[in-house]
Amino acid sequence: MSFVLKPLAAAVIIGSCSLLFSPLSEASDNNTSHGAKQLTADIEAFKVHFENLDLARKFAISYHHALLEINYEESYAIADLSPSEMVKLAKEGFSITQAKQWNLKYQDFIRQRNLQRQDPEKKRLAGIEGFECYPTVEETLQAGGDLASQYNEIAEWVDIGDSWQKANGLGGYDLMVLKITNQEITTTKPVLFIHSSMHAREYTPAALTLDFAREMLANYENNADYRWIIDQHEIHILFHMNPDGRKIAETQISQRKNTNQNYCLSGQASGRIGVDLNRNFSFFWNSVPGGSSGNVCDQTYRGPVAESEPETQAVSNYIRSLFPDVRGELDTDAAPLDTAGMHLDIHSYSQLVLWPYGHTEALSPNNDGFVALGNKLAWYNNYTPQQSVGLYPTDGTSDDVSYGELGIAAFTFELGNAFFEECSAYTNTIRPDNLNALVYAAKASAAPYLLGHGPEISNLMVNNSTVPVTVTAGSSIELAATATVAQTQMTQLGESISKLEYSINTPIWSDEATPIELTDTDGSLSSPVEIASVQIDTSDLAVGEHIVYVRAYNQDNEAGVPSAVFVNISDNNSPTADFDVNCINLSCSFDASRSTDSDGTIETYVWNLEEGVTAAGEAISYNYQTAGDKSVTLVLQDNSGNQSSKERSFTISSPPPQEEPETSSGGGSLAATLLICGLALTRKRKLACDRSAE
Repeated sequence: MSFVLKPLAAAVIIGSCSLLFSPLSEASDNNTSHGAKQLTADIEAFKVHFENLDLARKFAISYHHALLEINYEESYAIADLSPSEMVKLAKEGFSITQAKQWNLKYQDFIRQRNLQRQDPEKKRLAGIEGFECYPTVEETLQAGGDLASQYNEIAEWVDIGDSWQKANGLGGYDLMVLKITNQEITTTKPVLFIHSSMHAREYTPAALTLDFAREMLANYENNADYRWIIDQHEIHILFHMNPDGRKIAETQISQRKNTNQNYCLSGQASGRIGVDLNRNFSFFWNSVPGGSSGNVCDQTYRGPVAESEPETQAVSNYIRSLFPDVRGELDTDAAPLDTAGMHLDIHSYSQLVLWPYGHTEALSPNNDGFVALGNKLAWYNNYTPQQSVGLYPTDGTSDDVSYGELGIAAFTFELGNAFFEECSAYTNTIRPDNLNALVYAAKASAAPYLLGHGPEISNLMVNNSTVPVTVTAGSSIELAATATVAQTQMTQLGESISKLEYSINTPIWSDEATPIELTDTDGSLSSPVEIASVQIDTSDLAVGEHIVYVRAYNQDNEAGVPSAVFVNISDNNSPTADFDVNCINLSCSFDASRSTDSDGTIETYVWNLEEGVTAAGEAISYNYQTAGDKSVTLVLQDNSGNQSSKERSFTISSPPPQEEPETSSGGGSLAATLLICGLALTRKRKLACDRSAE
């Protein structure tokens, strides 16, 4: 078999059981398609087989530019490999075959796509055609500007430079950053800088970072954690680093690079034009053999010189304006452990959380901090955390300026299973899991090399409520917190909680704070998970809203990131939520008649039953679809608008299997047996019926 790679035209990127155009894979028989421009079938894919999972992940890092599919469970990848890449892999013992099923399904996809494009009745929706959950470049930029206008006291829309086309008078876009912080608080703040969609064909990153901005801003008033993050930190988000390339990728052409017409102009229709921005950063640029390509049509073309591209220049200069240089020039020079600030580069795909170095297998001098924090981030999205070197080193990547040059903690997320990820996967999994990871990153940006070692507050309640409560002045409130060392992908042998403490209104990490310890409920803080509480006298608190900060320490006196909750002082108490649960198999009833309000009446009862499922009423019933561990939260609101909540966990079981009906020897038994046999669906049951009728 000769390995002849045809010119790439509209490459199709898939993940484990998920094509960019449909939920297909090398082993799948489905055939669903989405909107695209006229496509041609000029692509031939190859299947690379792996001996173990570690090799598969390293391949995903080193050949990210060529991936069409990665299936970790079945240990193979489908890739658009050049002849030289196939020779290199074959010499190293990898098995490479033609991806026959993949290629056949791609040909069929092309035919169906081009037929769809001829349908004049096709309705144009918001978002990318066929992937409407992902806003276009224009829609994303409009949304960013709208957020800055709507939340103008805590958000700002900043122009940091131009795309290649804009810089060369060919249309193009401004590179716009949404800066989120409370502008009235002017103290020096830790900075989290996020940029996404540097590679144009990766749909999920820009959508995720836009959703993150929306989530933080929309809930600033009612979420205590979001409040202190925005008040005390800065978050800078560049949704589209490569907007020119993204416009090509919105037609489902596999454009990776920017659109610099000086390089591989002949490859414009096939997604080969331009410079790979993630090989164009300066500190380790072109420093490792094979770490990037000097061939202008290769997907890892590094450009003629470091920071040759306006997009890379803009991001590098912006990073330098945000962070000081805290690291020496040698690879072995560590940044100080208390260095503040973090840089996140959001990509897709491969389900990885990565950290420096990528140009060498040698560990960075801040490796302990990277490992600890990377494993914490990966706990939220259940990705694999590891150093960013794969089968081979890479150079000129985005952490060159942040960590390589300046010493700022830098991480890369590889989201999901596909470049053109299905909307259902993004909405149901990628978005919720990674929003939580980004919130944790925002907290940890105060000291990323240190805070990853400490424990987390996994639950925080006031008067048994997870929502803000209101009490009358002088009332005593109970603050209860659960601390854990288990929210990490690492094995934490010997780790335990040694202390929990709180402060009110003054941030607990501030020199002005006077932390007060919580008391463990069993009298001894020594376990990996601990619950502690304290009674707080509110006599000295003024009428209005107050924020309570809590943090925990491990056995080595290392603090984790703080969490917070609101307490309101008013002339009316919140109601007290309480309820009973009674389940018979999968059917459960919930009764909140034991809930009380000491100085008013309860107006509404809202039950959060499952993800996205709510119900209203003092007493309700609900049928679950599956057995297992469940968690239900009741939220009450009284006649003064005050709220409280109660969460309860329980386990339900499946109903016992129904027994087969007994046969009778009476006169009607033959007719009944024949009727049952006529309804039998399986061969096993049919044979049993035949025997009983004889």
